[in-house]
Amino acid sequence: MSAEVVGDVAIEDGGSRWVMWGEIDFSVTHRVKRALASTIDGFPKTIDLRRVTFMDSSGLHLILMKVTAASRPRLVDAPQPVLDLLDMSSARGLVELVGGPHSADARATGDDAAVPAPCSGEGRGA
Repeated sequence: MSAEVVGDVAIEDGGSRWVMWGEIDFSVTHRVKRALASTIDGFPKTIDLRRVTFMDSSGLHLILMKVTAASRPRLVDAPQPVLDLLDMSSARGLVELVGGPHSADARATGDDAAVPAPCSGEGRGA
């Protein structure tokens, strides 16, 4: 019996953009860490989190791999579970939040856009 894939990461734009979806847990981290690490070049990554439904500390590790002041990742539409994880680990200051109701732009404009529905994962992969 094979395990069903319930989360994954796609690498886009030559490695400058990562798109995460579903449950980002140890099994996903174990599967994609090497591919993601190979894209780390000292420049900030844009990480689309709009379809993440769950993330554990190993997923947070992926986001924060080799982060420096010059390479703070831009997290796009981080859902509440990811924000909670960032807060619990005191890591919110290590990332830039972009889009969604939690971002500085949305707070300034009063935008209350909803987080998009989770993706089924069909046709996605690293």
